[in-house]
Amino acid sequence: MIRALLVVFWATSSAQVLDCEPSECPTTLLQGRLDLVAERRSKQSRELLCTSSDCTPAVFIVSSGRTGSTSILHMLNLIPGYDIKGGNMMLWPDVYDMNKVREADFKIYQHSGLYAWHHANGRNETELMCSMKMMLLGELNPSEHARVIGYKAIKWRFEEDLKDLELLMEAFPCAKVILSKRRNIDDQLLSQGEVFGSMDYYATEHANKAMDKFAKHHSDRSFSLDLEDFDVEHFNTLLGFLGEDEKCRYVDVVHDNAGRFPSPAKPLEWSAIRCNIGA
Repeated sequence: MIRALLVVFWATSSAQVLDCEPSECPTTLLQGRLDLVAERRSKQSRELLCTSSDCTPAVFIVSSGRTGSTSILHMLNLIPGYDIKGGNMMLWPDVYDMNKVREADFKIYQHSGLYAWHHANGRNETELMCSMKMMLLGELNPSEHARVIGYKAIKWRFEEDLKDLELLMEAFPCAKVILSKRRNIDDQLLSQGEVFGSMDYYATEHANKAMDKFAKHHSDRSFSLDLEDFDVEHFNTLLGFLGEDEKCRYVDVVHDNAGRFPSPAKPLEWSAIRCNIGA
């Protein structure tokens, strides 16, 4: 009787040879694949996948606009191993909004007794958090050599007292936040008007208050840096907050986006920092 040799390549890249009757092989193959899928989809496997990189070192810069956040971005990227990206047109607020809408919709349809609305008993919060985190990392696409990732943005849900930032900190439990503000709101509004073409006193005031409130509730994970405090001493204090002060120290402060026009992409000003890589 003719026998067939079928080779099945598993996810582990190892090969398994099945010696079976032709009429039996499809069933054997199908069962093997079903077992593999079941293993992959087991709750333990999914949670392992979603929590394997929970403590991704990250730094996020939050600003209400025209507060020196681009200079902070520049200063951070001088630290060896840091890959902090620039603005991304509301990447995380969009993710936050999507999750908020889906959470509200689930609360509605989960109470339906109709079979057409058959559903699970609850949402898998571990997988949801993992997927949101992966969406952010996928778009940032940090360097493979980066040891600390992140980005800076001026578009946040300040009107909701930074609930989107709260969710981001939950997705990245080891992340830290730099809150970039100006004490002189009149100067900030004047700068916004010159660069953005418009200003909003109440929105800017609320944004700054939301950042102050966040800093109060997350004092261990946030660092407030006002534009008026841009000097070597304060930036070296920031290095201490980030745990980088034993290897690096700033000797100068860079100045991006001075005046009415944003700074173009340019080489980093390495002369502003001194680092002992071998320390």
